[in-house]
Amino acid sequence: MAISTIFHHFFARLPETPANLTGRVFIVTGSNTGIGFALAVHLARRNPARLILAVRDVTKGETAKKEIIAQTGFTGSVEVWELDMARFESVKQFAERANQSLERLDGAVLNAGISLWKWTMTAEGWESMLQINALSTGLLGVLLLPLLQRTSNLAAPDAFAMAPHLTLTGSAGMFLAKFTDRSKPKILEAMNVEGGSDVMDRYITSKLFDLFIARKIAALNQAKGVVVNVVDPGLCASDLARDLGLSAFIIAILRAIAWTCSKGALNLLYGVLNGTPPGAYIMFGKLCQPPDWTLTDTGLRVEEQIWNEMMDVWREISPEVVDIVAA
Repeated sequence: MAISTIFHHFFARLPETPANLTGRVFIVTGSNTGIGFALAVHLARRNPARLILAVRDVTKGETAKKEIIAQTGFTGSVEVWELDMARFESVKQFAERANQSLERLDGAVLNAGISLWKWTMTAEGWESMLQINALSTGLLGVLLLPLLQRTSNLAAPDAFAMAPHLTLTGSAGMFLAKFTDRSKPKILEAMNVEGGSDVMDRYITSKLFDLFIARKIAALNQAKGVVVNVVDPGLCASDLARDLGLSAFIIAILRAIAWTCSKGALNLLYGVLNGTPPGAYIMFGKLCQPPDWTLTDTGLRVEEQIWNEMMDVWREISPEVVDIVAA
């Protein structure tokens, strides 16, 4: 898989997804910079009614908004909403705002994420990558489902490709995840212990969790009429590695072989505008097979365990999660 991924990285031709998004509404998290910003530019060029930039720093979000308008000439509504994925309450409040103030939501791209070199915890007691990349991402995805499903009722019955989408940003790095805690009786608890496993393995494991989350959400009754998938944007020259402390030499090498964020974002654009099977994994603008072991009985058992453990966390933060999942 690694050799194939490298080959395709150099030679893949990513599809430019044509679409007129008049009247439609999109949310992109982590959209003030990097791949999220590039995706917002691609969407703005397709003329949606509303484009919501979900960002931790509103000031930076306003700067991104001005740049998007300058690059595209977009005349629709670009809005900057605060969303701090390191705080569950912020995730909950963001979802409440969306459900209460939006009449429809045609696409939510949960792109915000971090990659850290050292152990760091949030104020809420979770290892940062575990909370931001997985727990908060999954919570937001579940909480947005009712709005996405309501939107599906506005679409024509045969308009599968135009159905509302919930798209998570994944990574091919999940194929390399050691995930040594997969056999633990309490996986999240084991991963939340400093020194318990390789810190850098946590990033690619968190992206493996996004695959699990996408597949579990896609299987819910509340997701009927909603396209749920996870998309690998490829190796891009983004700001994701800003906290890794890499040398200027290494950064220069990575930037020499990496795609631009604009090119990588075409993968996400494909994922959020095309009909795909439930919980599909997309890479290089096409459907791809996830890690083989995740499709085995063992993989499905681990997926179920992680989902149940996340549900235990989510129901304490936002009890309505239980009703959404049980609907």
